[in-house]
Amino acid sequence: MPMHSREELDFLSVLLVIIPPVIGYYVLSVLVCLPGTRTWRNGLMPIVLFLAYRAATTVDLSFANERMVYLNKGLVLAMSILSFRSIVWAQSKKSYRRLQRVKHGPEGTPSESRPASNDWRQLQLDASDLAFGLRGIGWNWSQGLHIPPEKRSTSSDRSFAFWTLASLVTRIPVFDLLHYSVQRFGPGTFATTSGGSIFDQSVPPLIRYSRSTFLSLLSGLVVYCAIEIAYDFCTLIGIVVLRQSPTQWPPIFDEPWRADSLSEFWAKRWHQLFRHFFIGLGWIPLYHVFGRIGGVFGAFLVSGILHYVGLWGLGSGSDVLGMIGFFMLMGAGVILEGFWKSFTGYKVEGWLGRIWTTAWLLGWSNLLVDAWARKGLMGSLFIPDSRRLPVQLFGVIPTQ
Repeated sequence: MPMHSREELDFLSVLLVIIPPVIGYYVLSVLVCLPGTRTWRNGLMPIVLFLAYRAATTVDLSFANERMVYLNKGLVLAMSILSFRSIVWAQSKKSYRRLQRVKHGPEGTPSESRPASNDWRQLQLDASDLAFGLRGIGWNWSQGLHIPPEKRSTSSDRSFAFWTLASLVTRIPVFDLLHYSVQRFGPGTFATTSGGSIFDQSVPPLIRYSRSTFLSLLSGLVVYCAIEIAYDFCTLIGIVVLRQSPTQWPPIFDEPWRADSLSEFWAKRWHQLFRHFFIGLGWIPLYHVFGRIGGVFGAFLVSGILHYVGLWGLGSGSDVLGMIGFFMLMGAGVILEGFWKSFTGYKVEGWLGRIWTTAWLLGWSNLLVDAWARKGLMGSLFIPDSRRLPVQLFGVIPTQ
């Protein structure tokens, strides 16, 4: 929905529009932890979905600033994730169970404990962990989840927080430099809030697509840094404010540049934040009808829909080919790897697998990045120009 069609963010809009779906979502997280509540969950789910839709389409988080309209995109994504998880919880035949909890032992060292009694306070804590812990670490529904190895010191909360803060402080200028580099390629076009294509029709095809592919690589690095920054920030809140254990905040990525197959990239190396509802809403239903091929395409279809709806949040429409098409092509690549193994007896791996993975990802990412560019996402303002080091060194880029 366009920015001008939304209500200005104020206390009442937060209280009456944004908070209600969050409350409903939390109540669902409580109910799914209790046996025999499926009927109640199915009754509450449509209400939560309606409230989430209203929040996603009503409030303007950009404060009428076109360069900050990406905040509306974030709101739409948040409400979409909330909705997808609510559907999965409502349809679950079994209650969710926390297999282990982490408490702090002497001198702030983490120690594991088995679930205690099902008292109301513990239920609230478990529901909170379920609602805000997207990967489900320590829960029965996340079995099979790949957890990247930890490289930060976990000997104490203070040490872990220090290295997380160092990561955050380091990544912010890297993110800004990468974002500036992308904008530098498109002053007056895709670096503006009105958007433009990454495909420059004024140059020969070889140069045009080499340039767009390089832009796609840079944009992928921007996304990677942005997710890492957000996760580092949330980690610090969890450790310093909520007094959680470092074991509850393992790395979000597992060196995705080292993937030597598409299957490894998407199932292990890339972040697994939305794995649960990709499986619950996409893989499982289509697997029962079409087998593994249906399951793979189903999971990537849900991912494509999530990104499609998120792009729509910018207020300029969305792009089926760029969003859904890209992820369906990723599913096609995973299927091709399965065929290769069936016909040859060998997995896609090694240096040839890495070349294949890089080529498939970068080649088709042109569609994804071009869709972002044409909708004006590249012209977003994350750091004020007056505080951007690249701007001070190389000059302001027109973004109007």
